[in-house]
Amino acid sequence: MNPALLAALAEGAMVVTPNRRLARFLHRDFDLAQRARGLTAWPTPSILPYPQWLEALWAEAVAADAVTDAALLLTPAQSALQWRRLVEADEERVPLLDPGGAAALAADAWSLVHQWGAGGESWRAWRRDANDADDPAVFARWAETYAAGLRALRGCDLASLPDALVALGGHLGQSARPTVFAGFLELTPQQERMLAALRAAGRNVQRLESLPDLDAKASRIVAATSRDEIAAALDWARRHAFARPEARIGIVVEDLAARRDEIVALAEDLLCPGAILPGAAAIPPFEISLGIALAEVPLVGTALDLITLAESALGVGTAAAVLRSPYLPAADAAWARRARVERAWLEEGRREVTLSDAIATLQRDSPELAARWRDGRSAWRDARRSTPREWADGWRAWLVATGWPGSRPLDSGEYQAREAWERLLAEFASLGAVAPRLGPARALAALRSLAAETLFQPEGGSAPIQILGVLEGTGLAFDALWVAGLTADRWPAALKPNPLLPLAWQRQRNVPRATARREREYAEDLTARFARAAPEVVFSSAANHDDHALSPSALILPYPERAAPARPRVWAREIARGVTLDKTADHRAPPPAAGRAPGGVRFIAAQSDCPFQAVARFRLRAEPWPAPYAGLSAREHGMLAHAAMATFWSVAGDQASLVALSEEALTERIATAVDHVLPLLPAPRWRTLPWLLREGEARRLAALLRAWLAVERVRPPFTVQAIESQTSLKLAGLEFRLRRDRIDALADGGVAILDYKTGQVERPRRWFDERPRASQLGLYTLAQRAAQPTLAVRAVAYAELRAEGAAAVGVAADEHAWPGLESAAAAVPGGTWVGLETWWRTRLAALAGEVAAGHAMVAPRTKPSPCPNCGLQALCRIESARGFNRGEADDE
Repeated sequence: MNPALLAALAEGAMVVTPNRRLARFLHRDFDLAQRARGLTAWPTPSILPYPQWLEALWAEAVAADAVTDAALLLTPAQSALQWRRLVEADEERVPLLDPGGAAALAADAWSLVHQWGAGGESWRAWRRDANDADDPAVFARWAETYAAGLRALRGCDLASLPDALVALGGHLGQSARPTVFAGFLELTPQQERMLAALRAAGRNVQRLESLPDLDAKASRIVAATSRDEIAAALDWARRHAFARPEARIGIVVEDLAARRDEIVALAEDLLCPGAILPGAAAIPPFEISLGIALAEVPLVGTALDLITLAESALGVGTAAAVLRSPYLPAADAAWARRARVERAWLEEGRREVTLSDAIATLQRDSPELAARWRDGRSAWRDARRSTPREWADGWRAWLVATGWPGSRPLDSGEYQAREAWERLLAEFASLGAVAPRLGPARALAALRSLAAETLFQPEGGSAPIQILGVLEGTGLAFDALWVAGLTADRWPAALKPNPLLPLAWQRQRNVPRATARREREYAEDLTARFARAAPEVVFSSAANHDDHALSPSALILPYPERAAPARPRVWAREIARGVTLDKTADHRAPPPAAGRAPGGVRFIAAQSDCPFQAVARFRLRAEPWPAPYAGLSAREHGMLAHAAMATFWSVAGDQASLVALSEEALTERIATAVDHVLPLLPAPRWRTLPWLLREGEARRLAALLRAWLAVERVRPPFTVQAIESQTSLKLAGLEFRLRRDRIDALADGGVAILDYKTGQVERPRRWFDERPRASQLGLYTLAQRAAQPTLAVRAVAYAELRAEGAAAVGVAADEHAWPGLESAAAAVPGGTWVGLETWWRTRLAALAGEVAAGHAMVAPRTKPSPCPNCGLQALCRIESARGFNRGEADDE
């Protein structure tokens, strides 16, 4: 700390800082200095960030009755709500894609006008000088409305507060304590006016530098990529922390806001890898500024979702996350049951979940919690809510009823989040000063907006490594400092004037981000301050980012360049290098017990596609996570189509009866079959679907039936012998249970086997690969031959039922069995039906032998690959294996 600043604090001066972080640092430095003097107790220094200092001055003026016209000071939340309301009210004149963004932009313009203007209402001229549709004219109209609202409330906001204080004149001189502005790189014209008014009122006001005079040594490096740059900075900080545990190390990142998540992940990996171990310390050795939005904190996010669920529906994923949240009371068994509800909802085709749906699910899995939620729902519906305070009280009561935040003790971060939530509700309740009544949708939107705009960062111990943004790092002194991201395209920063203010006005007033000259000078000043903020300072830039070549900023070129450090080794690879791993190639699962094979015909088909998939799906019972879908699922479409076919042929019986039907009778018979099968989907399932979907599904089924029956009409005569018949087949010591859709007895002898498919099927010439691709029909054929050896199977076919039309795809032993199918002579290996059955017997028995032996190698068929439709890649990790075999770079 600057000695002069330290002396001012010791004498009891009020120190004003540009941000909260510098105030915290100065508090710590003052305490350390007092301990170094041998003191054990001392008065707490008066250090306030600039906004809080203004509020303190205003409170003093109000207490002294110096304020007569405007006693209400709007909070940032109240001010933001006022801007949103007036911008939304003006949408008829100014249509906007993002009213919330426009309101935030207008609030920023309002602050700039006051900070960099001359103190008057300069926006009025912009409305006269511009077309009414121009952005400055629109802002001028909004500013007039906002200012009128402030006058109606007899209040002011933080943007206009300094000017209101200046207007008090001599009333500002009541305090004899010196006031010191510390750490300000520059003062706005509004702040200059404020200081001049304080001095005129008799106050002792001065500016001091927060940085001590250091013999700094600055250098620069160029890293290969932006990721390597941050990794090098973290590794550098780690080495400094090990060498001097008491040191304060800073890492300033120019684009920290955009890269926060990436940097946190790297910092956790390089600075505290042991944090992933059970029982590890929860406090990391680093602290990062620019905390996350309070709405993104899990405890608060759960509260917001529970409140939303009370008023409206939630998406399936969000509702499932709420039910399995650790912030609801649950025993381990009940929690495990609740964790499975998302899969059930997805399989039911749900897109949204209401409170009643959630209570019904809890009734099955956690009856006690379901009872609490029912009672809470009744109280919620009976309560009266209209003012912001009533809404806040109602939300608290509802959260208590749901059991939030759970029964387990909260850790330090969660406790601080709970306290932040209470402060958020208190701030929401304060909106009553500007919005006495709020409807349900507006109240919930305001709460979520407030939670999204409130930053949360739990406070822990004094971490030795501080990761900061540029503005947060300005004015802080460190024992070692690294400033990253100083590339030519970002330092100085690109121009970004406020589009609602006239560009000429912004340039004339030297408003931030308005002119290239100002940004260059500002960046030069910041670079110079960073260069003397620590005994050792490193500036860095990346040579490449996203395949774009980058250059160092010209502002850091005067500093000597040193070699870039080697890429730090990731802890996981360090562990791997320090141990010897035993490798075992084990491609076999334990052989299944003799008897029935799970999955039946599907097991053989999966074994042919990929042995590992078969074992995982039918022996380990692994299933891919269901994907959300609209309407009926493919399985439900298929089930209804199969049932409709079975219902029709159960009555018709043979081809002759079909041919004898008139068009009217056929239409009636089809409608009867469709009406019979639709109730197979339970009524609760139909209630989750749009009401038109049932009628649409009825038309789809009728069209499929009619299209397929047109194919059946021109076949040689047949009689339906069996529908949905069950049988079994023994192969390699295992019994496979089979369910055949249909078997037809042909008029001139023998049978035909049909299997309905509601998707596209492969043509017979592709069935006879090394790994069979029509194993289903092959197993049916072998089972039929085993059950009735003297009855010839003369045709096998898939009934392809698609919206584009219906077709029979299969093989016939001769041209009289089914002329529309491919002949065995053209499609079958060996050219005979006997050869077909022999080929199936040999290949399918070999697959059954693999099943019996537990063969489970990850070896998917090459063409067509089953991987895109498998969904079990997280279990087999085939992509990881492929990457390893390709010899990908170790660090990738």
